[in-house]
Amino acid sequence: MNFLLGLVTLALSMGAFADRGETKRFLFDGSESTVELLLRGEETHTEYRYETRHTTCYRNEVVGYRTVCTGGGMPGPGPRPRPMPRTCRSVPVYRNVAYPCTQTVTIPYEVKDYDVEARVFLDVKKLSENLDSVEEFKVTLMGEKLSIDVNGSKKFFAVLTDKKINQSMSGSVKFLDVNYSVDLVPAAPVIKALEVNQISFEDDKVTFKLGKETLGKNLGFALNVTKRPIFGSNTELLDRELSPVEYSISGDVVTIDLSNMGFKVKNGRYGITPKVFFKHNGPILNREQFGELEVSSTLILKI
Repeated sequence: MNFLLGLVTLALSMGAFADRGETKRFLFDGSESTVELLLRGEETHTEYRYETRHTTCYRNEVVGYRTVCTGGGMPGPGPRPRPMPRTCRSVPVYRNVAYPCTQTVTIPYEVKDYDVEARVFLDVKKLSENLDSVEEFKVTLMGEKLSIDVNGSKKFFAVLTDKKINQSMSGSVKFLDVNYSVDLVPAAPVIKALEVNQISFEDDKVTFKLGKETLGKNLGFALNVTKRPIFGSNTELLDRELSPVEYSISGDVVTIDLSNMGFKVKNGRYGITPKVFFKHNGPILNREQFGELEVSSTLILKI
């Protein structure tokens, strides 16, 4: 492995050491494919202590009484109006009174269990060399938990395709050896293709247009078929992701042959909903930089 970029990155990166961990940022420009980072932290657990503190408390005290009466009037219209009996009673009057008191409070505090040292190897694969960009990676060690985030050019999806962690304990130090593998997938071809337009159905074939011509790379397709009678409840007949042999792509046109799926739409009223989505094989580390990554549309038809 070539760790030249790692040495340069360590000089340029920002390291923030907190009470329990450390964060390091570095810039990836594609000049090297592997970087090494060393992070330190400590694992702790929370314990509690109790303290008695002087404070002011409040209580309600009776300061007098007042008389409350009800009744004594005439009832509503009726054949034999009679006066209502009048009753009175005394009710207490309260006042909020302050007085000195003590309270027991619970105070949390952290107790150190052991130190943590993490050695992180990051292998990045740029799936298109035609796009120049700089992507900012952030690796954080908090206690013994590692996380990785990416914030960059929006030209790529940063997909975490593999993660391996080996850990060992020596004395009061826990050692983590971590390997991350990340693919930088060009985002524009996927985002521009994510449209479902001009849906049609004929001869058991569902056809629709994408937003742009594509070979279907990094795109996934799903189909929902629901029987929708005018009266009565709907019945879902099909709802699943399609395998590559169940659809074909020609330019920007997608065709799904239901007969190849062993499925046939009979007489009735139906809703047919194709869905297109970004298909990836791991978490997207810069997901917050992008909007919706799946689209769908429904065709209502009567056969």
